[in-house]
Amino acid sequence: MPAAALIASHNFASASSSDSDVSSSSARMDSNPRPIASVLVLRCMRCARSAETTTTDDASTAGMVRISHNLYYCERCAKLVGYK
Repeated sequence: MPAAALIASHNFASASSSDSDVSSSSARMDSNPRPIASVLVLRCMRCARSAETTTTDDASTAGMVRISHNLYYCERCAKLVGYK
């Protein structure tokens, strides 16, 4: 058997074994589901008013204005300070 044929058959054999490893690892990952969304408490940094929302919702639906990462004003305070 020529050397090229041996190399080609070896690559094919190793690819098929790694394919089975990939499918078994994805089956293990699917059996352990993660939560889709979690609840967040948004608190105004001026008046301490709070609102609960989920990670998939927008802050404006809860009446809060996002200033920065994890920093919020309620709509009332955002208007008072001129942010909105």
